[in-house]
Amino acid sequence: MTTNRRSFTRLFAGGGAGLATASALGAASTPKPGSRIRKVDVLPVGIQFQTQFKIGVGTVGGKAKPGRYVMVRAETEDGHVGWGMTLTIPAWSYETIEAVVGTLRHYLAPMAIGRTPFEWNSLKKQMDETIRPAVSNGAPFAKSALEIAFLDLAGQVAGVPVHRLLGGKLRETVELCYAVSIDSPEAMAEEVVRWPACRCFKVKVAGSADEDIRRLESIVRARPEIDVWLDANQSYQPIQLERFLDALAEFDNIRCFEQPVRSEDWMGLRRAREKSPFPVAIDEGCFSSFDVARAAEMRAADLVVLKVAKSGGITNCAKSAVVAEAHGLGLLGSGLTDAGVSLMASVHLYSTLDLLLPPELNGPQFLADLLAEDIRMDGVTVTVPETPGLGIRVPEDRVRDSLLDIG
Repeated sequence: MTTNRRSFTRLFAGGGAGLATASALGAASTPKPGSRIRKVDVLPVGIQFQTQFKIGVGTVGGKAKPGRYVMVRAETEDGHVGWGMTLTIPAWSYETIEAVVGTLRHYLAPMAIGRTPFEWNSLKKQMDETIRPAVSNGAPFAKSALEIAFLDLAGQVAGVPVHRLLGGKLRETVELCYAVSIDSPEAMAEEVVRWPACRCFKVKVAGSADEDIRRLESIVRARPEIDVWLDANQSYQPIQLERFLDALAEFDNIRCFEQPVRSEDWMGLRRAREKSPFPVAIDEGCFSSFDVARAAEMRAADLVVLKVAKSGGITNCAKSAVVAEAHGLGLLGSGLTDAGVSLMASVHLYSTLDLLLPPELNGPQFLADLLAEDIRMDGVTVTVPETPGLGIRVPEDRVRDSLLDIG
């Protein structure tokens, strides 16, 4: 059966953001005298991948290419420790690990000293005044790492999990979507078979219509019951896309098509949306709530892919969700091969939202170590913590052993 894009658009129209303001609890809480932040450490770390992960713009990581992450350790005067984290992928977004570390150490981390972890609105304002968002967003990966640490601390000081700072979870668990790295049709089919508990896969395509169709055919033969979330990672030229879109109409388990063209090519994205048999999602072209509004006004996308890192933090990501809902755009949740700290930050946020597909958080799939303990996971289903803050423990000895010397 051929799937009609409009029918999915109607199906997706019910999705939205059920959020309270992130400052609600902070305004109502009186921080203890010792809860001011006295120290912030910025820690670049390398995390090994179990397998190669290849997307439309290049390789994210592999056995010989560790992921390059930045962790933030923030400590209060009374001994609470909060953690933040982000991954750096210059082929995906402009912030290198050197840029994130330098931005945090020399500009953002000093702003946190002396504040309580409930003052993230004023911190965000000062960060944006110091490193201007400019066209869309300014140093969002660096800012997100610091804000995650703030919210982890705020939850610990208040004695509540992070999701309660956002108005509370809507579900007890979050089911994950895994990614299928670009490879031969046979290898990609083997990957979906390898994870029988996973019901939704984000399938990466490479911008070559004939080869990508063969990849899809092989995957669907191997697991005909799964939901397929296509992601081109900007790899198609608009003029070459129509043949691929025509062929996609024969597949009835594709749910959406993410970022088929370059992130800056808004007109090409709108052209793709007009011709696609499935809803088109914007990701790399959408880093802020202002981008969400522009995508809606230009009718360039049906869906918005949320990512904590590109938004500049959890609360900005939540703001994008609200703007998307107000403009009638559906919500998808994703990440950037997140290890434990940023993985759980996303789990807390996505537990508060009505996402249309399971969020694609593939860290447990690809990484050899999440650098976190106490994550409760059954197959591809993560239990949303009820313990304070992020609800996980970071093994500081393993963090120290993973430190990178970036000069």
